[in-house]
Amino acid sequence: MRLSILQYLICPVCKSNLSVKGKTIQNEIKSGSLICKNRHKFYIEKGIPKMIVDKSSGFSVTEKAFSKKWSKYYTDFQSKKWYDFTEKWFLERFGWKNVSEFNKFLSSKKFILDAGTGIGNSAKRFSANPKSQVFAIDASDSIFFAQKKYGSIPNVHFIQADILQLPFKKNFFDFICSDQVLHHTKSTRLAFKKLVNHLKKKGVLSVYVYRKKGPLREFADDFIREKTTRMSEKDCLRFSEDMSMLGRELSKLKKTISIKRDIPILNIKAGKYDVQRFFYWNFIKCFWDQENDFKRSVGVNFDWYFPKFAWRHTPDEVKKWHKQFGLNIIHFQEIESGISTNGMKK
Repeated sequence: MRLSILQYLICPVCKSNLSVKGKTIQNEIKSGSLICKNRHKFYIEKGIPKMIVDKSSGFSVTEKAFSKKWSKYYTDFQSKKWYDFTEKWFLERFGWKNVSEFNKFLSSKKFILDAGTGIGNSAKRFSANPKSQVFAIDASDSIFFAQKKYGSIPNVHFIQADILQLPFKKNFFDFICSDQVLHHTKSTRLAFKKLVNHLKKKGVLSVYVYRKKGPLREFADDFIREKTTRMSEKDCLRFSEDMSMLGRELSKLKKTISIKRDIPILNIKAGKYDVQRFFYWNFIKCFWDQENDFKRSVGVNFDWYFPKFAWRHTPDEVKKWHKQFGLNIIHFQEIESGISTNGMKK
């Protein structure tokens, strides 16, 4: 932890200022603690301030799921191939034509929050403007893998924190991005509201949340997750392997089917579909990576089946949140998997 960021942090419980105790080496503290005037104490471990307050079982199980996933697969997801793929997908979903256009957007942003950084790839992406300060948070232990990979970037600061209880003042950030994260909190709507509170006027909030799918896929998701969220990590990993192998076998068919006209009751549109993707989007989550990466496929399926919280939403819901909490939608995109938005605070 760089001591320079202490001026920006507050106690997530009582919102008072913090003081630091620990051994400082070249303006950095690797271990110690942060303490507020009301004696709320947060430890610093391996240079990471650990500022989680929520100890409830649902929260713990969800973060345990991601900690397990990243500890097992972090090298695969930090590879250049995956970084490049996710960067391209990020730009497409949030309406940026290319990296240069996005970096131009970042050039005017002084304080940036990466709300759910995972293993830090997004934090690196947001650090393009060296004059900015990027605060990358995650509630899971992925934050330690992020620090190990990207902790040397001068304007990036990794913190273990909860979106629902952030250690920052309100109206602070120029840009907040929470990509594929809010639907894994206790309440997507509440988490969205909390992020808006920390956004400056004219600041931009970018989020991606799961889209509610057709009735057969939704039924299968609820039916299966009711069981998998109660499994041990080992058993859920095994089940995720089974789902990956199912996706792989369907993919091997290399067949397409044609739906001649819309089937509104099932929320299926007319068109030509790859068999594996047709089953995946409409009937059961059996992800298979197009690059034939088995471990990554298992990680994606585990990411869905083990966390306690995995909410899905409709476009109308997401639009309503923007209106309720004072954001003008400047970009809105709905795809099969989810909904991406950029909203500017009024």
